[in-house]
Amino acid sequence: MSSTTILLVEDSATNRYFIEQFIMELGYRCVSAKNGLEAVAFCQNQLPDLILMDVIMPEMDGLQATTELRRMFGEHWVPIIFLTSLNELESVVQGLKAGGDDYLAKPVSFDLLSAKIHVFLRIAEMQNQINQDAVRLEKYYRENEFEQQLALELIERLISLRTSTPSHIWQYLSPAAGFNGDLVIICPTPAGGEHIMLADCTGHGLTAAISALPAIDCFHEMTEAGCDMADIVRGVNQKLHRLLPGGRFVAAALIAIEPGGGALRIWNGGVPCVLLFDEQGEVTARCKSSHPALGVLAAEDFDDSMQTLEWRPSQVLVVSSDGITEAKDGAGAMFGLSGVEAAVRQGWPQAIGESVLSSAKAHMLGGVACDDISLLVIRHPAS
Repeated sequence: MSSTTILLVEDSATNRYFIEQFIMELGYRCVSAKNGLEAVAFCQNQLPDLILMDVIMPEMDGLQATTELRRMFGEHWVPIIFLTSLNELESVVQGLKAGGDDYLAKPVSFDLLSAKIHVFLRIAEMQNQINQDAVRLEKYYRENEFEQQLALELIERLISLRTSTPSHIWQYLSPAAGFNGDLVIICPTPAGGEHIMLADCTGHGLTAAISALPAIDCFHEMTEAGCDMADIVRGVNQKLHRLLPGGRFVAAALIAIEPGGGALRIWNGGVPCVLLFDEQGEVTARCKSSHPALGVLAAEDFDDSMQTLEWRPSQVLVVSSDGITEAKDGAGAMFGLSGVEAAVRQGWPQAIGESVLSSAKAHMLGGVACDDISLLVIRHPAS
């Protein structure tokens, strides 16, 4: 006999006998109760898989019993089928409102009873599977949240140990997900200059953040060792090309500030906005992306050539990822370089970064950014 238990609640001994026999012939275990009180008492100790409930009974009728059972069961669903006479339509409606799932008219058609039992047991099994999946999903979600929080803390600590923020550099980073796939690394050079990297890893979230980790150590260690920026660019590319899986790469702008701030040397591989503004807040140089992103090319195909710009006090370099330039309004129009340039002029000279961010946000009409955002405002060290 199956372990499936059906609770039959029926005050008529004759009806109980025949329905009990039929249920057992179907291969199920049948437990009987003569009224609602007995049904409630049984369910306090054991949950049946399905309940057949008479409506009119002494001591506690089927409507009262169903209301009480639904309270007891809480979120656990047990199908309840009412057994009712044809002239008890009003009771059927009340029963369904009380928590019943279906009804069967007396005298009971055993073919129809068999069909309904099979249908509701199958539904109950599927519901139970859904509940189990929901519990497993909730457990996975909690564990994943904990692991991601731990990973986020480790990544943030690594970045904070590997970078500094001089007073002449303003930076802003904001993730589209829990993790920022963009990063900014600022390292002083042994000769008295500065090396800066703004990187935008493929995608966003944890996988993007992890892609950046090899670049952080390589950039920092080669800078500390006194390597030239061209060598650093080549070293970071080689490391990423060797370690990252296919389809993963890092768009980046690497900037070398010469000691004393007389010149800027810039390598741009995939960063849309690298603009140098003159003393009046007008663009004097646009450093366009002239290389593939880091990690794409093998060492023998890589080009480490850099653009050199004269840099005077009161000139400002503005660098941002595509999270700003590709911010869209309701019609899909992008903020673009023109939006950045206009915002810089509006905030010139003291509130450049804040102006770019507020203008980009206004352009999005209050919408949520679809990509990670990184923004650098680099003033001349002597300004």
